[in-house]
Amino acid sequence: MSEKPYAADDPLEPAAVALPADREAVAYMGRCFVEEFARMGYRQNALMALFRTPFYQGPHMVYRQLGEGFVSGLIEEEMTRRAGRSQ
Repeated sequence: MSEKPYAADDPLEPAAVALPADREAVAYMGRCFVEEFARMGYRQNALMALFRTPFYQGPHMVYRQLGEGFVSGLIEEEMTRRAGRSQ
């Protein structure tokens, strides 16, 4: 890795921005997170643990804003949908 310092206009310099999101957008993100991790093989307990863990900032934000009941419902829906596909 290069020891060269970042230039002010370096396009590869890491940058983060906060975006405003209403309840509907946060709910949609939650659905996407659940589907993505379920596709990777996460089961119900592992999914809920992921949402509860602050390390996973996106899922945890959904958990904080919409609550455990909402997240649990998303996970149940996804598991039911997946069970229906496998039959």
